[in-house]
Amino acid sequence: MGSEEEDVSLLKMIDDLIYRINSERIWFQIILIVSLAMAPISLLITLFFLLHPRLLLIVIGFGRFAGPSFGMLMLIYVIVNLVVASLWLAIGIREFRFFRKWDERFRRYFSLKERLDMELRREFGEEQEG
Repeated sequence: MGSEEEDVSLLKMIDDLIYRINSERIWFQIILIVSLAMAPISLLITLFFLLHPRLLLIVIGFGRFAGPSFGMLMLIYVIVNLVVASLWLAIGIREFRFFRKWDERFRRYFSLKERLDMELRREFGEEQEG
């Protein structure tokens, strides 16, 4: 008897989680749009820093305002920016693919759940009245 209650509460918890994810998908989509827009921009700026002749002189330690510490700081910034922007872009693409399929899967899940609930009410509801 306790096992049935645990199964029902587990199913209810999973059902609540699915509805929660569906209601929060707008925020996920906003994050995806931002990552898919900002990561390439950040990568382009990083490439600009790497390919610009004067900035390259600063990075390697030459130029009017250059110094070894500034060049090293600039190099660290460029490398970190390149890694982080690449990660955001990869995550954004992966999650975009997932959420593109999510709406169809959720509609199918909701339809099946509604049909199952209706059949259970019909089957067990008639027995309780009789």
